[in-house]
Amino acid sequence: MKNTRNRGVQSDLVRAGRKSPQCFGRLPVKSMGLFGRRKAKSSTEKAKKVSKWVEKAKASSIWGGHNADEIDGINTLGGVVAALALSFVFGLQYMVAPGSEQMIYADFRSMFCKSQEFRTLVIDVFKTEDIGKHSEEYFNFTKMVRPNIYFDIEQFLRTTMAERYPGNSESVSEHMSCISDKDVQTVVAFTSVEFPMEYAQAFMLQTGDLYRWSKSSEYIGSLAGSFIMASLLWSIILNLSLALAPVREDESGTALVAWLMVGGPTMCMNYIFLVVGLLLYFVTHGRLLVAMSAFVEQTLVNAVDISLFAILLPVFIIGGLLGIIATVWSSRNTPATATKDTPKVTDMMVPKASSNADDAIPLQIEEKIEKISDTKMDGSDNLKESRM
Repeated sequence: MKNTRNRGVQSDLVRAGRKSPQCFGRLPVKSMGLFGRRKAKSSTEKAKKVSKWVEKAKASSIWGGHNADEIDGINTLGGVVAALALSFVFGLQYMVAPGSEQMIYADFRSMFCKSQEFRTLVIDVFKTEDIGKHSEEYFNFTKMVRPNIYFDIEQFLRTTMAERYPGNSESVSEHMSCISDKDVQTVVAFTSVEFPMEYAQAFMLQTGDLYRWSKSSEYIGSLAGSFIMASLLWSIILNLSLALAPVREDESGTALVAWLMVGGPTMCMNYIFLVVGLLLYFVTHGRLLVAMSAFVEQTLVNAVDISLFAILLPVFIIGGLLGIIATVWSSRNTPATATKDTPKVTDMMVPKASSNADDAIPLQIEEKIEKISDTKMDGSDNLKESRM
């Protein structure tokens, strides 16, 4: 019984194979419906319907007229710049972290300007703590700053500075003027070397909410690292998305336009993240220079007023405007026939496929076959002439 059934199935397959011998190898799956698969779509069925939004976007000058390599290059550029900038940002974050040598000095100076209680603590510690390296020694509050001119640090901290800068002020401009004051910087220069910094750190921990220079620097540096890292991750995701999308297989460019409708705004946001991160990195770098400087006023002029506001921001804005103007001017002065008359590389290289499976032969192979048949015909004609 099994043999008769197998013969019956084989005879049915042979009959079906006589009708369509090209599909004989796929016939058990496609015709019998094994594994629940649907029948293959014929070439006469309708193609996928393109969204109206994609068709309108393709006709526009913003989304249309691009190629996949161009978009891939833009994504790659953003990723390379983000990866390069990220290496500098991580190194800068270690330098502006609370507890580093530069930040301890800056926080000590900020505490002088923000808290009268801290100024009193400094005086009490210097009067009770032995600061001698080899013998018992206490801090001398009277220092010579010029020949025969002395500066009384204790009197300045208790009265003069308390009147000039009461402390606990939320004004940023007042704080910057305080750390730029030459008398305050003189006091910091004498006391920061000898003062036990563990007392300053304990005071900051106990008081809590007082302003620290390292707190703002660390916050801005962390934001810079986060934005640049986000830009790098988005560049990787966009490159993977573009590689997996059928933008290179679709010669009409419709798939690329559809990808750009989502990927284009994402690319713009990615570059915004990168630019914001770079600007924040520059601000953090300037704050680090101010923290390390013993001449704050001149450092603020060089690192902030000149470098940031007088050079960097104007050059960035002018460069961005010139780039936009160049792109718009080039688009407006491009001939309309330039893209239509220029043949595509894919049209010259890729062979066209025929609807019939027997005729689906590359054009180059067809030309070779025709040349071979022509040479055979010429050879047979020559033989006939020689015989005659």
